Amino acid sequence: MRYFIQYPAGTSELVADAMAHFVDDFRAEYQDDSAMLFSSSSPMERVADIPFAKNAFAVISEIRRGDINANVEQLAGSLKESQFPPLPGPRARGFRVMVHVDGELASVAGAPKREIERTVSACTGMRLEPSGRGQEYWVIGRLDMRDLMFCARLPKPARPKKARGALSHELSSMLVLASEPRPDDTFLDPFAGSGSFVATRLTLPAQAVIYSDLNLADHREQLPDEAVRDRRVRLLDEDAMVLPSVPDGSVDAVVTDPPWGEHEELPVPYEEFARTTTLSLARVLNPAKGRYVLLCARRGAPAFDEALTDAGLAVRATHEILVNGHPATVFVGDRRSAAEPAQKQEKPQPPRKPAKPLLIGMGTYRRSLNRFSR
Repeated sequence: MRYFIQYPAGTSELVADAMAHFVDDFRAEYQDDSAMLFSSSSPMERVADIPFAKNAFAVISEIRRGDINANVEQLAGSLKESQFPPLPGPRARGFRVMVHVDGELASVAGAPKREIERTVSACTGMRLEPSGRGQEYWVIGRLDMRDLMFCARLPKPARPKKARGALSHELSSMLVLASEPRPDDTFLDPFAGSGSFVATRLTLPAQAVIYSDLNLADHREQLPDEAVRDRRVRLLDEDAMVLPSVPDGSVDAVVTDPPWGEHEELPVPYEEFARTTTLSLARVLNPAKGRYVLLCARRGAPAFDEALTDAGLAVRATHEILVNGHPATVFVGDRRSAAEPAQKQEKPQPPRKPAKPLLIGMGTYRRSLNRFSR
């Protein structure tokens, strides 16, 4: 079966590296900055459950791309010879047809649009529901793809509702995976807020998960159920710059998104905030195996870059991304075993990987998957 997925822009290498771990017999046919066409022997349910896919589709027919109105008429003709596969989930009674070309909805003349709608109705037995209820079929074209596809949109898996301003499920998943999750981890988010990273980490095996936020009382009602009910979770109302209840070296992995200093008032200047925060993380991280992933505003990245190094936290990679349209930087690294800060160490550190758009550690995720399958 051939499938088409859309994912967050800038993560194409991450997706390419990950796909073989989510579907069987994976073979990519086309990929750009935010979409991929591939074949796989996995059932549609597996493809629909890919955590970083914003939308997933089963490809039913395709033709050589040209004039959009002529193409839609040609697709209508090809569908009469195509097989509409049974789709996951309850059978829908209605449908609608969307035309999405080069990243945006495209207008189609009335006659070809009605023709393809009549064809879909005849092939599926469903009635047209222009309001959007029921099954969606998409005509999809991409800028560098020579063909135009007719696809059935697969149902999205049910996910807990996110609090306002929380990171997306896709981005939370990517950053947690970058921390090399292991079944015996003690995990910490010291700026946990709405609990996005905690909830994502709980979907993978872990020994303990620590939620900490100075505003725990304000966030408690909005926390995901799993963050409140799971016995592995420890809820703390503590200052991330101190973390008095977290012993030295007791944390294996930190994934966190500290305040950006743009819309909230910090207790100290941003440079001091970055320095004190990273020293706190260095104290609680296990000296031998501690790892961290830290997301910050792009303009605050120089302060955290210097602070992380000075605190003895090696920066292995940086990634420049957009979060809800705002420039941001992701730091990925680990705790040096040396007790002295980085500038006092005599041994040179390995060179840092160059910045690129959130291509974060799927090799480490592969190792994690292997551990979980044992």
